[in-house]
Amino acid sequence: MGTTLSAGAARRTINPLLGAGKAGLRLFGSPIQAIESDLTATVLVLGDGETKVAVVATDLCVVSMAEGGRLRAAVAGTLGIPVTHVLLNLSHNHSAPALPEFMAMTDSPEDIPFRTRYEADLQRWLAEAAGEADGRLQPARIGCGWGESTIGVYRRETRDGRDVLGEVPDHPIDSSVGVIRVDDLDGNPIATLFRYSAHPVTVGSRSQVASADYPGPAREVIEQNLGGLALFLQGCGGNVNPRVGIGYEIDCRDTKNRVGMELGGEVVKIAAGIRTNTKAGERRPLGNVPNILFTPWEPVDGDTCTHLAALETTVPLDYDELPSLEEAHAILEHWQRTAEERRQGDALDWEIRLAQKYEYWATNLVAAVEHGHPTHELRLQAIRVNDIVLSALNMDVFFETVLDIRARSPLPDTFVLGYTNGVFGYLPRGADYPDGGWSVDGSYALPDLLPQAWGMPVILHPDSADRAVDASLELIGSL
Repeated sequence: MGTTLSAGAARRTINPLLGAGKAGLRLFGSPIQAIESDLTATVLVLGDGETKVAVVATDLCVVSMAEGGRLRAAVAGTLGIPVTHVLLNLSHNHSAPALPEFMAMTDSPEDIPFRTRYEADLQRWLAEAAGEADGRLQPARIGCGWGESTIGVYRRETRDGRDVLGEVPDHPIDSSVGVIRVDDLDGNPIATLFRYSAHPVTVGSRSQVASADYPGPAREVIEQNLGGLALFLQGCGGNVNPRVGIGYEIDCRDTKNRVGMELGGEVVKIAAGIRTNTKAGERRPLGNVPNILFTPWEPVDGDTCTHLAALETTVPLDYDELPSLEEAHAILEHWQRTAEERRQGDALDWEIRLAQKYEYWATNLVAAVEHGHPTHELRLQAIRVNDIVLSALNMDVFFETVLDIRARSPLPDTFVLGYTNGVFGYLPRGADYPDGGWSVDGSYALPDLLPQAWGMPVILHPDSADRAVDASLELIGSL
């Protein structure tokens, strides 16, 4: 393994065509009528002379595993590296356009060209950014630090005996802000990676715009004050929203900017304390002033890369109890009938799309029952640079899972990410399931209890989050 770390970063704007739909059914589902702020994809390439990895931070909401695989392959092909060495993180920004596969079952003929064009554009943009970042490789050093931010709030509220998507201000969350600083040998930032766990939903459903949401202004604060490029990495905010709530106004820019500036300010504070090129020397007197001690800042020497590696694995997760085949067929017939009635009647567009989505889900439910023992593919990835680890999962993960992985990781600087390389469903813990268990016929307000939105036949088995933690730790240990 080489001993010199090299780094390069580049960015592309990834705005959609106006008229493209967002990745929502009712909430955030309006076609995009304007670009409020540029969506971006930023690629950081790291190498040591033998191994090379790429971290891709995007303002996207949802991509399927197949779509994520194609986007990663575009980057990997440009860099000549295995796909397993490309980490594609989605900010889970709800003001981003949908790609083809997540919405295919509800698309109208007018929707399809927008989505297929957008995926093709994304592949080209990511490949271009990767090539440019690779061309900018230069000797580098890396360091990290941690801080705190209270821009998030626990969102699983109980009101009048019912679960609602709200806020519980006194409930704990993962408030940690993780910062990785990648500098040139003079200590000037090449890239600043910052990780936080909260849904980017400050721009709400009445804002028919494409927006980077709060990560956008956070990046601007960082880049204006530090230089280099800033990469927002979404942590695990499956049960965390911004403390300001989901955007209600038509123009949500003021709130979005305030939240982003608050987070960006914390990142700048943390990054200012990370020195990669100098270290505090032994305190000493200066000249003939014996009673005053001074701290010299001495150059850092030695290897800049002691470890660079990436690994990926797949863990099959079990589903919860399936209904009988008779029950599954009855559910499918109900949604087939409902979807047709809504198409023929005067139902609203979102109501029709919702019925179509549920019809698609019910088809998968019947197939799962006929299969007998279907499983869900949990994809895990870990990238280690020196003693810093990015531990990533391809699901909408709850913050408690992050705390568990970090507490048990052999390396304290473990940055746990969700929404990586694709995303397919929530990963609640067993403790978060309804009293008495989840019901296929239940009516739930919390999105993490709605596997139907993802086409999953039923909710995952309650031990799934525990298995994800164990598998993540095993992968980290393998590095």
